Amino acid sequence: MVKVFKHYSLKQKIFMILTFVFYVAFLFMIINVIRNYKGDVADTAFIVIGVIALGFGILNEYLKLQYNEALWYLNFKLDPDKASDIYNNLCKKDIFGLYKKDRSLFDVMVYLEKNDPNKVLEIIKSDEKKFNSNVETLLIRLYYEMRAHLLLGHTKKINEIYMDVQNIEKMKRKPKIFQYDEFHAMKQLALNNKGNAYEYFKKVNMENMNPKEQKYILENLIKLAPRTEVENYQNMLEKLMEKIDESI
Repeated sequence: MVKVFKHYSLKQKIFMILTFVFYVAFLFMIINVIRNYKGDVADTAFIVIGVIALGFGILNEYLKLQYNEALWYLNFKLDPDKASDIYNNLCKKDIFGLYKKDRSLFDVMVYLEKNDPNKVLEIIKSDEKKFNSNVETLLIRLYYEMRAHLLLGHTKKINEIYMDVQNIEKMKRKPKIFQYDEFHAMKQLALNNKGNAYEYFKKVNMENMNPKEQKYILENLIKLAPRTEVENYQNMLEKLMEKIDESI
C-alpha cells in the first residue's frame, strides 16, 4: 500500500497524515483515561465507546487504502486481475457494506479492460437501480454501455445511448466525469466516420486522465490518424507504457 501512497496528490497525503495524527491522539486519550480509571460510569462509557469507535475508524481507513490500491492497479498499472483480487479481499472485510454496494461500478471497469463487453452489459443490467440512481452514475452507465456496444458492433444501440448522452450534455449543470468529445468520437466511430471520429478524439484533453484512459484515447488516435501523424501517437503510447511499467 505504500507504493500507492506515493501516487496520492499532496492534498490526499496531507489529509491522510492529519487522519493518522487524529487517531493517535484519540488513542492516547483512551490510554490516559484507562491509566486514571476509578470505576466512574462516564469513564467506563468513554473507554468502551472510544475503543469501538477507534476500531471502526481504523478499519474504515484500511478499507479506503485497499480501495485506492485496487483502483491504482486498474487505472495506473493496467492490471484488472490484480485489481479484482484486491477488491474481492476488500469486500470480505467490508462489514459496513460501503464498497460492496459499489461492486458493479468497479466490475464494469474491470471487465471492459478484459475486453469482455458482454459481461459489462450483463453487470449493468443486473444492477440497473444503482446505475440509474443519479445523473453521474447514469452517465457512467452510458459510457460503458457505449464502449461495450462499440466492441460488439451494435450501431443501433449506440445511437440510442448517444441520444441520452446528448440530453445530459444539454443540462445546465451536467456532470464532468467524462469528456463529451469522447462520446461524440465513439458515435462517429460506430457510423464508420473515421475522419470525424479522429477529430473528436483529438479534442480530448488527456492532461488529467489516468494511464488507462490515456491508453484508450491514444490507441484510437493511432488507428484513425493520417499516416503523417501516426508515429507521433505511437511514440506517446510507447512512453506511456514505459511509464506504467516503471511505476512502483
